[in-house]
Amino acid sequence: MHRLIVRQFAITFVIASFSLNAHAAGLEYPWQSTSAMGSAQANAAEANDASTVFFNPAGMARLKTTMVSQAGQVLSVRGQFENNGTTRLNNGSGTELQTGGNGGSYHPQAIPAGQFYAVTPYNDTITLGLGVFVPYGANVNYKSSWVGRMFQDEGTIETININPSMSIRFDDKHSLGFGLSAQIMHMKLRAGADVEEAAYGISKSTIQTGASLLCSPSGLPLVGGITAAACTGVANLLAGPLVSDAKGEGALTVEGIGYGFGWNAGYMYRFNDDRTRFGLTYRSHIRQTIKADYDWDFSDVSGQIPDITGVSDGNILGLLGSLTRRIELRDYVENYVRPDSKAEIKIITPESVGAALFHQASDRLALMGSLTWTRTSRIQELRVVAEDRQGPNGTIQQGDVVVSTRFRDTFKGAIGVNYRVNDVLMLRTGVGYEQTPVPDPEGRHSALPDNNRYVYSLGANISPRKGMDIDLAYSYIVIEDAAANYTDDCHPSGYLISQAPANGATSTTQCTGNGGTFRGVFKDTYVHSAGIQLNQRF
Repeated sequence: MHRLIVRQFAITFVIASFSLNAHAAGLEYPWQSTSAMGSAQANAAEANDASTVFFNPAGMARLKTTMVSQAGQVLSVRGQFENNGTTRLNNGSGTELQTGGNGGSYHPQAIPAGQFYAVTPYNDTITLGLGVFVPYGANVNYKSSWVGRMFQDEGTIETININPSMSIRFDDKHSLGFGLSAQIMHMKLRAGADVEEAAYGISKSTIQTGASLLCSPSGLPLVGGITAAACTGVANLLAGPLVSDAKGEGALTVEGIGYGFGWNAGYMYRFNDDRTRFGLTYRSHIRQTIKADYDWDFSDVSGQIPDITGVSDGNILGLLGSLTRRIELRDYVENYVRPDSKAEIKIITPESVGAALFHQASDRLALMGSLTWTRTSRIQELRVVAEDRQGPNGTIQQGDVVVSTRFRDTFKGAIGVNYRVNDVLMLRTGVGYEQTPVPDPEGRHSALPDNNRYVYSLGANISPRKGMDIDLAYSYIVIEDAAANYTDDCHPSGYLISQAPANGATSTTQCTGNGGTFRGVFKDTYVHSAGIQLNQRF
């Protein structure tokens, strides 16, 4: 028996490891078992199979024999993006419409996922359990030529949570459950790089640096009545023609793995001869640090710019000399501005609190409901911090990549019904509503095509023989249309636009980004889900 359980665990672990994780509320994967999927996850207090390890570990006290539940789902996500004037920067703070298409079908056609749960009584009081599931994830993969490529071309977040648990039965009414979580996360992010605008910004800042002795940062004339604002104007006029040969776009890929630890707890109160059950649950936040590769690709970049590698602060002669020499733009960017590096991403998966009720109204009919609050406001940004690298002129600091999410806390709820047809067949159905953590169009990045959703589910439990039953389920999720109006505050040459001085000079705060505004509507988005689950009792 133990060998069978280990083999079943290994199969499900492989399925979970290759899950691509679907469109869900923010980053949360929609299903944690197929039996729960049949009622839109309204059955958190039902505790009839081993998946109670996830929904409420206190419910393990109801299971009197060793039980294994293996579940799998396949999701198909469909949606469209309609561009409504996405822009890119043009010669500094000016903007122009970005070129490109609408991104095509930006989710994989089929997204698999799986879960494994096992429960075994240790004695009359203590029950032990183990869960392996996919709590969080996201996957968007746009066409490389789409209009939002400077914000996001590809994004994948995958997690696996290993959750050993224990329940304590105090009497026929009260039980508590506890669990520990080891969570592994893989992340891959890819976005374009606006090298043409970066070349303009670098040229402008180099002119300002080389001519700094001729200009007063306070706006007072030092030499010949030239002010800082006037010098900035001259730099703006010269920068464009000096780099007019620059062509092409680059790309940045960040990919890595991290891990973290957390815990969960549950309480279940059973009364009315166990026909009615009420449960409370808590699952902690988990902090993870992802160690990642930070890889640039400038293979499509061409053209030459003035050889500005020797220009230093106040060196007007060096600035004038650079105009007589040329350097390949790709070589300059790769070696002096954007070298490959290592990076670190700190991310928190948020805590949640839930309440659920299950009532066996008759021998055939059961009613249930659940409500969950999640503290997604913990996720205010996604920040990628690149390590410094030594370049030909000294240390190269690239500045952070920042996606400002500004998530809000969310609620989700569901109600469901079980109807037992006979000893072999039980039918399930449920409806649910889930809030999005994205607060407004200004917080909706292209990596987060998310909004409130409505969940409609059907399911069935079939018992072909003693000691085994099978759950089947189908769910249809409708996601509200979602407007996006997200602005990137980072100029491609590496400074924050909002912190630039009023006289037009560049700010000193470094960053990595592309500027511009991602503007459009994600619409006609829906998710088909189908699942199966095998429950075995030993």
